[in-house]
Amino acid sequence: MEEAKKMISGLQALLLNGSLPEDEQERPLALCEPGANPEEQLVIIQSRLDQSMVENQDLKKELLKCKQEARNLQGMKDALQQRLTQQDTAVLQLKQELLRANMDKDELQNQNVDLQRKLDERNRLLGEYKKELGQKDRLLQQHQVKLEEALRKLSDASHQQVDLERELEHKDVLLAHCMKREADEVTNYNSHNSQSNGFLLPTAGKGAASITHRGTSDLQIVRDALRSLRNSFSGHDPQHHTIDSLEQGISSLMERLHVMETQKKQERKVWSKSPRMQAGSEYRESWPPNSKLPHSQSSPAVSSTCTKVLYFTDRSLTPFMVNIPKRLGEVTLKDFKAAIDRDGNHRYHFKALDPEFGTVKEEVFHDDDAIPGWEGKIVAWVEEDHGEN
Repeated sequence: MEEAKKMISGLQALLLNGSLPEDEQERPLALCEPGANPEEQLVIIQSRLDQSMVENQDLKKELLKCKQEARNLQGMKDALQQRLTQQDTAVLQLKQELLRANMDKDELQNQNVDLQRKLDERNRLLGEYKKELGQKDRLLQQHQVKLEEALRKLSDASHQQVDLERELEHKDVLLAHCMKREADEVTNYNSHNSQSNGFLLPTAGKGAASITHRGTSDLQIVRDALRSLRNSFSGHDPQHHTIDSLEQGISSLMERLHVMETQKKQERKVWSKSPRMQAGSEYRESWPPNSKLPHSQSSPAVSSTCTKVLYFTDRSLTPFMVNIPKRLGEVTLKDFKAAIDRDGNHRYHFKALDPEFGTVKEEVFHDDDAIPGWEGKIVAWVEEDHGEN
């Protein structure tokens, strides 16, 4: 209908003016033409007025339409402006996040550099540890070789010790057999005293001398074997204590045998003083000087009035032994100090038997105090006093 109205308006303008409305825009508007009929002119003016009213309505519609479009455009502009503001805000946030991300990136790079430095340090330390571990492994292998060698030496020493113990047992059996034979000879001498007339005593003395001389040589052989066995160990090897104990036991056994021989000699002296032993005594006095007992010169007899003292020190694993010419129970700390004769300040502990606690180490302070004994002898420990107490 709009198109039809436009076409009708154009046709009316063409009938009235002889041209279209687009062609009349530049022409001046004339209300009447000279020499024309007023009624026709009124109709023409009326027609023009109607046409102008229609054009005016069209222009108003276009103006409203333009206003509406302008409002729409303003709304779109406001929306776009708001959207642009939001986008600016989002861009600013993105810039802040980007700046924060760059800062985090820089911090991560610094941390990465620090971690890389620490990793290099750890690798260097690991290399040093590996090197030290390799050195320790080599040292361990060397110590293991030394340990195997020490175990081998210990095994050899154990075998030597077993052999020495067997030899000692064999010598003990031989010594017991000789002593038994000597006792049998003495018994035979007492039973046949009238027939022997004292001449069996020198024979017994010679047997004892030969036994004593053989025991001394065997003891020297055992000591040499123990000395060679001790030299096969290091200075602080705990096997030294076992060897010292073995040597001490052998010495104690030989000393007991010597005491028994001494007692037998005293008994023979008593027998020689009897009237029926004068001939034997005269015969024994006629012996040459070199036929005396060799053991009586090397190891003097221990008197019953002497007390044997065994003491240990901090500087040696082997104990020391001295004899004090007093009975057990009469020996004082002053006598013990005089016997050991050691310079400096020391503390003295002695093995004793307590009724409540059993075997203890009793410390003695005063010089006039009596020293406790243990199984007929004195066992002591001498420790250096550095003044710490």
